[in-house]
Amino acid sequence: MTHFKTIFNALGLAVLFFSSSTALWAAPPPIEPDTVFYTVQPGDTLLLLALRFNLNPAEISLANDLSNPNFIFPGQELALPGFELPPVAAETSLLDSGITHIIQPGENISNIAIWYGVAADSLITFNNLTNPNLIQIGQPLHIPQEPLPTSEPLQPPFAAIGLSEPTINQGRVLVVRVRLAQPAALTGLFDSRPIIFYSADNHQQWALVAIHALQEPTTYPITIKATLPNKLEVTQIIEVAVSEGPYGSENINVEDDRAGLLNADLIELEREKLLNIWSQVTLRPRWEGPFWYPVETGELHITSNFGTRRHYNNSEQLSFHAGTDFRGSVGAPIYAPAAGRVVLAEPLTVRGNAVVIDHGLGLYTGYWHQSRIEVTEGQEVQPGDLIGYIGDTGLVTGPHLHWEMRLNGIATEPLQWIQQAIP
Repeated sequence: MTHFKTIFNALGLAVLFFSSSTALWAAPPPIEPDTVFYTVQPGDTLLLLALRFNLNPAEISLANDLSNPNFIFPGQELALPGFELPPVAAETSLLDSGITHIIQPGENISNIAIWYGVAADSLITFNNLTNPNLIQIGQPLHIPQEPLPTSEPLQPPFAAIGLSEPTINQGRVLVVRVRLAQPAALTGLFDSRPIIFYSADNHQQWALVAIHALQEPTTYPITIKATLPNKLEVTQIIEVAVSEGPYGSENINVEDDRAGLLNADLIELEREKLLNIWSQVTLRPRWEGPFWYPVETGELHITSNFGTRRHYNNSEQLSFHAGTDFRGSVGAPIYAPAAGRVVLAEPLTVRGNAVVIDHGLGLYTGYWHQSRIEVTEGQEVQPGDLIGYIGDTGLVTGPHLHWEMRLNGIATEPLQWIQQAIP
């Protein structure tokens, strides 16, 4: 199968290495037209890339004419001579292609299939995997969509409607894709909340739906309304099943000197400030492809997962963890995981030194408890840009980064955005 020039993001691990050799500095060979290109992530080194993609580090260095193979930087594009992406079964449309999962450390075909509720055999066939045991970290894997039941036959101008996950766990983001037979403006509702559609072209549109971490597990209708140029309105109803998320529970013991930050009035005041930000919607996506980790991946250690049910100081009041916590020493760098615009960069009472980035279409990321902030409000950032440093400010029991993902004000699983290219 012929491969076109491909550029993709993958996850990195951090360790510094590589001794240069004069043999590397011969004239670089010409780059073949089907060469795969990799975008360097924070923490990547040449040796680890070579190990990940089963390549020779000297050949990568030579192909890219690296003057110093010890120095590669986030955002740099490297040719991977000899590496081939797995073939995809067929060229498909935006609607039919489902979603793209980026393989993470420790994953295999079986647990990926379980996560998306598809058969492992379907996953293997759809991606033309000749050996499903030889998948690699950072490799994109296409997840097939199952036929979507609707409560009534599709009416023009609707040609097809698809969901990224017809059954979806609490706390995840659902992608709704619509193919139209003729141009129309789309609006929608899920659980009385508006859905904002983005137009990929005149005939295909998509929208993101946040499933709350405490959403009652049951089947919900999604109402989609198409308004034609002549003002005629056509409504279509589809259904999505919400299942219980795989969330544990924990009790957080806050020291006396910070217990005052559990005050309900303080928490509500800060929540209102942030909700005013999260309610603003930029009507275009700023991000592209999967998100990066916001911390150095070589020392990646998650101390508390999103969605974990929480009690503070053994109280009976139940809440849930609205983000993912990464352990780190005070002063460890924090990076922007995707393109966006900084809309808040200031100390907060409960969340400590905080940064919020607008990624478009109502999607925001938050970075709490920093020791120092390195960006300013209004600043545009790109993946890998330094935005601050890990700290222990605000309501914490120790230094860490709390990374939060909000879609239309609702907290959702941040790691989904690393594992998938959304939409």
